[in-house]
Amino acid sequence: MRKTFLFFFATFCLTVCSAHAQIKWDAAKFMPLSEVKPGMKGKGYTVFSGTTVAEFDFEVVSVYYDRFPGLHIVWAKGVSDNFKKTGSAGGMSGSPMYINGRLMGALSRSYRNQREHANLFGITPIEFMVKVTEFGMEPNLSYQGTQLFNLGTETVAEGPNPAVSLFPRYNRPYTQQPLNDFQMDALSEQLPMPVAMSGVNSDAMRFYQPLFDKFNLMPLEAPSGGSPVKKSPIEQGQIVGVAYARGDYAAFGYGTITYIDGGQLLAYGHSRDGEGNVNLAISGGYVHFIMPGTYRSFKVASPTQLIGTLVQDRQAAIAGIIGRHRSYIPVTLNMETVDGKQHHKSYEVIRHRSFSPVHIENGAESLVRALEFSSANHTLTMDATITLKAQPELVYRELIYKSVYTSGGSTGGGITRILRNPLLQLSNNPYTQIEFEKIALNLKLEDKRRSAWIERLQVDKLRYRPGETVDVTITLRPYLEHLKTENITIRIPDDAPDGLITVSAMSATTDAQRQRSRAPLNFRPKNINQLVKLLQQHETHTDIILELLRTEPGLTVQGEEFSGLPTSVMAVMNSAKQIGESGYTFGTALHRDTHATNYVIYGIRSLELVVDRNAE
Repeated sequence: MRKTFLFFFATFCLTVCSAHAQIKWDAAKFMPLSEVKPGMKGKGYTVFSGTTVAEFDFEVVSVYYDRFPGLHIVWAKGVSDNFKKTGSAGGMSGSPMYINGRLMGALSRSYRNQREHANLFGITPIEFMVKVTEFGMEPNLSYQGTQLFNLGTETVAEGPNPAVSLFPRYNRPYTQQPLNDFQMDALSEQLPMPVAMSGVNSDAMRFYQPLFDKFNLMPLEAPSGGSPVKKSPIEQGQIVGVAYARGDYAAFGYGTITYIDGGQLLAYGHSRDGEGNVNLAISGGYVHFIMPGTYRSFKVASPTQLIGTLVQDRQAAIAGIIGRHRSYIPVTLNMETVDGKQHHKSYEVIRHRSFSPVHIENGAESLVRALEFSSANHTLTMDATITLKAQPELVYRELIYKSVYTSGGSTGGGITRILRNPLLQLSNNPYTQIEFEKIALNLKLEDKRRSAWIERLQVDKLRYRPGETVDVTITLRPYLEHLKTENITIRIPDDAPDGLITVSAMSATTDAQRQRSRAPLNFRPKNINQLVKLLQQHETHTDIILELLRTEPGLTVQGEEFSGLPTSVMAVMNSAKQIGESGYTFGTALHRDTHATNYVIYGIRSLELVVDRNAE
């Protein structure tokens, strides 16, 4: 019995070790760069259509030594008719290249705008690709993805409907003159990675274009329903890539498998994003066709089955293990369209600090546009529930947004304004690693623009005693309707001191902007729970916010506001010996009320009152 146990234990250990050991150099299978000479002929393998791997002929032209320090590139030209029709195409990265029956490398680079008969392409030698596995073949369990968006703490204050842009950190102005087209054509570059997306939105693409440019990604339109083949072979020359999203919305970035050794694979001949040790699910793929172009050809493909995990993302190649893979973030979208019908959609998105928000947002936008009109007068009511995975640091796990957005433009704009800020803030927070457990979106679309501006504000008198009620009349100007009047009351606190106060009627958006100016440190959280709580705090955009404000200062300490403190106490708490933990507020809110309307409210009106204990 003991011997049997030891035998199976040893077999298990050997299996685990072999599954995650590096790929070894095999001189019988691989051709070193030292043997490659100009004029040599060989065969490359890639999928031109469907899942059939086809061969094409090539001839070595030259070798670039130290294209990058320590990385050499073999240059070749395609000479067979099938390759001449397309040239080197996006999605061919990783296509295995053989000379005399030995794997020499992977097609990986090209020049743009080549004349048709040239068909030059670069090959990453296999010896550099094999070395990628020396970094280890285990997924990085703490991997969250690179933070690509430059989010300062001040941006937390944007609330659920931010009116500012959240720029990628690499998208900053620079003084260097950009290269012209001729100069760009003179540079060899790695083949762009196609990202086939269903329902590509031009507005969203403009915002995220720097993100795609940064990593040489080429957004393409592709069907969310995928391909007629749901399972593709796992072999050299087949499509492989990261399915950023799967389901009713799909996004798939892909290249080609170069080599498989047992349960491990090498692909691309260049990096995906260059993130090092990663942990991303990878998928097989189906090629609908290759779109030939004079600028650059590209494969149009859809994902098939999930096949394993990407574990290394390095300069010379990506490396993955076949089998298990990381889970996705489930997203459900329930929507009532203008005809009263209910629609239920779902998709799932990879776990990545920067790409998860992109595709959660894009998925929701594309589905809303698919279910209804894309641009017209409309009002979008949306409830979004973002559930975070449980962990000891988290007190608040569920973030709920209830918002209304109205416009005469794109129906997807409301999705952007509601979702983008909280998703990016949570994903890129500097306090702790968080994971989304699930996201649920409930929407209702009306073919009417329900908006109104605050036209006028009126009170019954100008002097009040503490404890008195102020009768406020607000006149609204709805879009393409007659003026409306709202009567609201707000009570002056019993302990309100004598002096001037300001009464304001405003929209939730204007209120959020005023609060950031009045008490900026209230919007600089110190931990993940303050961040979630802050993101949760927002008014419904159909509410009128009524506020009584006194000009006396208050104090914010570690994200919490204190009002009515004596000057001596504030001076001690806001000591000149330190900075960053506390700061004064510019004014103190005596009282706030909200009043619900049937419109999305815009604007602000304010006037001054006098608090006087002797007033009649």
